[in-house]
Amino acid sequence: MKAALAFALGLGAYFALRGFGEEPARVGGVFAFTVVLWASEALPLAVSALLSSALLVVFTDMDEKAVFAAYGHPIIPLFIGSFVLAKAMEVTRLSDRVALSLLKRPWAHKSPSALLFWLGAVACGLSLLVSNTAVTAMLLPVGMAILASVQKGGAGGRYSIGLLLMLTWGSSVAVGFPVGTPPNLIGIAALEQVGTKISFLQWATFAMPITALLLAASWAILWLRYGRGAPETESAGQTASNELVELGPMRSSEKVVIGGFALAMLLWIAPDSLELALGKTNPLAAWMDKHVTEALAALAGMAVLFLVPAKGEPQERAISWREATSIEWGTILLFGGGIALGEAMFKSGLAKKLGEAAAQASGASDVWAITALMIVAAIALSELASNTSAATTLVPVAVGLAQGAGVSPVAPALGAAIGASVGFMLPVSTPPNAIVHSTGLVPGKEMLVSGILLDLLGGVAIFVCLRFILPLMGLA
Repeated sequence: MKAALAFALGLGAYFALRGFGEEPARVGGVFAFTVVLWASEALPLAVSALLSSALLVVFTDMDEKAVFAAYGHPIIPLFIGSFVLAKAMEVTRLSDRVALSLLKRPWAHKSPSALLFWLGAVACGLSLLVSNTAVTAMLLPVGMAILASVQKGGAGGRYSIGLLLMLTWGSSVAVGFPVGTPPNLIGIAALEQVGTKISFLQWATFAMPITALLLAASWAILWLRYGRGAPETESAGQTASNELVELGPMRSSEKVVIGGFALAMLLWIAPDSLELALGKTNPLAAWMDKHVTEALAALAGMAVLFLVPAKGEPQERAISWREATSIEWGTILLFGGGIALGEAMFKSGLAKKLGEAAAQASGASDVWAITALMIVAAIALSELASNTSAATTLVPVAVGLAQGAGVSPVAPALGAAIGASVGFMLPVSTPPNAIVHSTGLVPGKEMLVSGILLDLLGGVAIFVCLRFILPLMGLA
């Protein structure tokens, strides 16, 4: 039934867009068909992405090599390297050690409000580098143990709702690094296609303030709604300490993972740092900018996991190849399919023509009006579809809308990409939401009401940061 609906809407889009020309109409039909498959999840998301690429080859004038070259886009190895590093952090339980080491500190559990904030901050910090789903899954047992400790064996009460929501929200608002969530890289890739490159340091410059504001908004909403009558939290430190003791001393494999992350981080920020220190014309800075790419940095960090021996581990490596291959390949394929679909929209002229039509219909011709429109659209769509699907769908539209209005596409594309990560109302909005909802301690109504508040504040935070920071950076 869902597939039939996708086919019908795809065919309808084709006939509706024929006024734009035959090629844009065919691309639009494939695009509409694919979006319905993504939104309805009639097929696995990766399968829908691959199918969309095949349909582009069959029904449009795009060459097969050009379509499937998207799966070899430089951001794909960046994804792979980052995912393997994140998997190593999960497998070695380094992420657990970091979380417990922070939560046992007196300042982290001195009061219920402090515990609420720092649990979210730990989740957010880890999610800058590790999948938000993995972080939530890893920290949920920690959160449950802390709840059982501070509530003397009972995990009920309104404070428990706030604490568990803070766990999922903290992991989901981590948009500060490009590798933190797939929509970030979707926005970067789309802007590269129209001639604008966003570096790691540039992204962090405008996105880390967004992350900080979203984290603060999360804490404020949850403390105001669930803080009254909160239990004493001093025992949380002892719980964290006990679990840290169970982990034992830091193993060789964890140290290797730290080294891999450190190398990747160093190489991610080195080109921009040298350019700032020495100037763009400096030979070393110019060489670093050209050759030390984000993808190379991720792969170099990943290589450390296999090159540096880890004593006491199977195969004397921090992570086995079998474990490394268990990363989210479906997300990588989804991303490749999205790039191919976006490139088809740009090359056929569909994105620009849709943008011109949308600009005329909405009256949004100013870059910031378009940016606000795309932020709202991305947040709304991310409530019903995965954040990756929402970004893949809307970022090309944002670029086309900006092009149609004759303004810079940077802010609208970034608004759509970051807005896609701000969907907190429903259990199906994000995997972290589903994980905490599965505990039975977070009623759907509470998630909905609190999520609406964070959606609204999140949209405002994204717009304000982009509006004031991008012009200072010369990006808008």
